Amino acid sequence: MKNIIIFSGTTEGRTLSRLLADNKVAHFVSVATDYGEKLCVKSPYVTVKKGRMDVDAIEKFFVDNSIDIVIDATHPYAKEVTKNIKEAAGKNNIKYMRYVRSVKEDTHLSENENIKYFDTVEECVNALHSVDGNIMLTSGSKELSYFCKDEKIKSRLIARVLPGAESIDICEKNGLLGRQIIAMQGPFSYDMNLIMLKQFNIACLVTKQSGRVGGFEDKYYAAQDAGISLYVIGRPDVEEGNSIDEIYNEIGIDNLTYEAKKIKMDIKLIGCGMGAKSQLTDYARECIEAADIILGSERLIAPYTAYIEKKPYYLASDIIPYLEKIISSDYISDRKNIEKSRYADLLKVAVLFSGDTGFYSGADRLFRALKIAVNENRINADLEIIPGISSISYLAARLHETWDDAAIISIHGRKDVEVWKNEIYESVSTHKKTFLIISNLQDLKNIMCELNEKKMDACVVYAGYKLSYEDEKIITLRPGDDLEELKEGLYTCLIVNPDPVKTELNIYLKDEEFRRGKVPMTKEEVRCLSIAKLDLSTSSVVYDVGSGTGSIAVQIARLSRSIKVYAIEKNPDAISLIKNNCKLFDAVNVSIYEGEAPYIFEKLPVSTHAFIGGSNGKLIEILNSLYKKNSHMRVVINAVSTETIRECMEIEKNFKITDFSMIQLGVTRINKLGEHHMLKAENPIWICSFSFCE
Repeated sequence: MKNIIIFSGTTEGRTLSRLLADNKVAHFVSVATDYGEKLCVKSPYVTVKKGRMDVDAIEKFFVDNSIDIVIDATHPYAKEVTKNIKEAAGKNNIKYMRYVRSVKEDTHLSENENIKYFDTVEECVNALHSVDGNIMLTSGSKELSYFCKDEKIKSRLIARVLPGAESIDICEKNGLLGRQIIAMQGPFSYDMNLIMLKQFNIACLVTKQSGRVGGFEDKYYAAQDAGISLYVIGRPDVEEGNSIDEIYNEIGIDNLTYEAKKIKMDIKLIGCGMGAKSQLTDYARECIEAADIILGSERLIAPYTAYIEKKPYYLASDIIPYLEKIISSDYISDRKNIEKSRYADLLKVAVLFSGDTGFYSGADRLFRALKIAVNENRINADLEIIPGISSISYLAARLHETWDDAAIISIHGRKDVEVWKNEIYESVSTHKKTFLIISNLQDLKNIMCELNEKKMDACVVYAGYKLSYEDEKIITLRPGDDLEELKEGLYTCLIVNPDPVKTELNIYLKDEEFRRGKVPMTKEEVRCLSIAKLDLSTSSVVYDVGSGTGSIAVQIARLSRSIKVYAIEKNPDAISLIKNNCKLFDAVNVSIYEGEAPYIFEKLPVSTHAFIGGSNGKLIEILNSLYKKNSHMRVVINAVSTETIRECMEIEKNFKITDFSMIQLGVTRINKLGEHHMLKAENPIWICSFSFCE
């Protein structure tokens, strides 16, 4: 038997080691860290060599252990390690094989407005300066220092790294705080990625082109569905290497990979409605009854019997490896599992999904992942999607309601409770009917509590419990009702608001709508133009410096509940007015800070935009502090006094800026005086706008 060593540290290396162990092939596995050792296959056929080795140490190990075959399954970015392994193998005439991961891409993964590719880490870091909001870094800890050089980027980083002491130590040495570190073992599923992106309010996800095994596809689709940017640091070189079949042949394993590839799969992705058999279409029922293998959540697959077996798998990260495994040599060494099929070389697989496959369903993500697996020849399959009845259409029919004129929100599986509570409140406030897909009874309790706190007493909630099953119930609830008697289980809801407010397409707020007091307020026409000059997005973080009555902060907050506004004011009377106006307009996304700029900026998170309505003679000092906070911030200044106007005119000389604009706005109103109409001019105001740059 040949002496073999696998240089691991990747999913591929661990998979290959497991395959060799299952085939009773003794081999060494080289890993760099304690954490890598913990992940190794536990088998009497596996001997682990832990610790980093330079080229001399590698060569000595080869000689001492009479190595015949070297399999390099290290990370594609570990170029120096690969160079050392090749050199040591070459000096001793040892067979070197490079096991490379597939990074084939479909056309839909090409560069577009949301996905950008960069040749180097440095190029990616430079591009991040133009990104507003938080950044999730999933490219590993080794190059973290590049991203932490600039405080403006570092302060917004969330680093997802391996849960080993070495990775966490690198994070801490680069100045990342505990809340900025996610230490978990990947790769991560689409759902886990999406939850993290929403939980940490991520605006841009940074990754490497790590291929399917490295979880690249799940990151891509999660970023796409979250509506954020994806920055990809491209693979340094297009590697040539060896396939698993070539490695098997070299080692001498009599594997059945070629025979297994002949097996054809017929995979049906089936919408099962709410779950009861009675809600299936005849075609869907026929496909399930004909299936050799049935996959899906435990609740959905429970009523059915598969001809070969059924598994509680419903995520692509579980299903595709399972399908690859059932046609691999370690699973069908005597082909008995496949030969059980009633359809010769055709294996029928049914994957069950609740509701309708095209309505907030995981079927689409699985279909896309399966299609890639087929295109890469990892499985041989025909794919079909079979629709079902959604819980929304079912509940609407049971209540004799239409749903084409309703708002529809899914909070199923979402952990960002405060965010989705705002979404629901905004929808219920402006729609007569809002349908909700929720996860459990706790979600329903949170919704009812929110309606009660917002005093939406006129609303009626219809909660459909275990729809389509024998113990189905549709419960009528009102805010304030006792929910303790409700049972845990699946719910779908309809919230009816008999008197919704009209959806306002115009952001214009009149001055008389605000509570004024004796505090100066930016006039309504000036507000609209100043806010327009800010060029905001839904992920913006805004400082309203010298907030006064809070009119600017409130009007910005009404654009989108996703915008975060920090109203900064030193006058206690003004602080009271801001609080009242925020309450009056339900501006829950405004945070109020009493204090003087620029000193109070230290207490605040990094902003993307700043509006300066009052500077108290400290404009230059404020601008210097804002630049240090974010050297790419967008700034708008309202100037009335000649001193402030003069300082604005000097900004181009004193700061690195772009897109500078300075305009004078004069507003003249017509006031009725007896039988006559008189012109009354407001004091002219200068609006200065620009963006910092480096």
